Amino acid sequence: MRDILDEVERWRQSGERVAIATVIQTWGSAPRQAGSAMALTASGKIAGSVSGGCVESAVVESGLRSLSTGQPERLRFGVTDETAWSVGLACGGTIEVFVEPLRGETFDAVRNAIREGRPTAVATVVAGSEGTLGRRLLVSDDGTVTGGLGDGIDAAVEAQARESLAGGA
Repeated sequence: MRDILDEVERWRQSGERVAIATVIQTWGSAPRQAGSAMALTASGKIAGSVSGGCVESAVVESGLRSLSTGQPERLRFGVTDETAWSVGLACGGTIEVFVEPLRGETFDAVRNAIREGRPTAVATVVAGSEGTLGRRLLVSDDGTVTGGLGDGIDAAVEAQARESLAGGA
């Protein structure tokens, strides 16, 4: 993960626009676990992987579209999906990938937490209305809150995140 963070930071410093793709759910024999990530730029640079190569080309297309429109996309690949074979997902599992333009304020908070080894809970809206899709809320172990989910759910999510960070749920 640190390698991807370093690469994204270099891209940002050079003025590149970046999209992030994250495996958000898996079923069966999936090539990568939930949380696996890939970063890509509008100019075609790539770091990381969401499937070990099986669906990367489709994810890159989605990332470029997301950078163009500014809108996140949720993708699903599985052997029962006709597109799975065309992009090479033949492992027998299913994966869902969330692709979004990088948002600097939340990226910076997550990057800093990872580099400092600080526990941080991250909640991202991956389904719902276009207005809420991609919103993110981060709660750090020191109580710092960054971002927001909207629709009046921030307080409940913050409480759950704090409990999780404290070793609860």
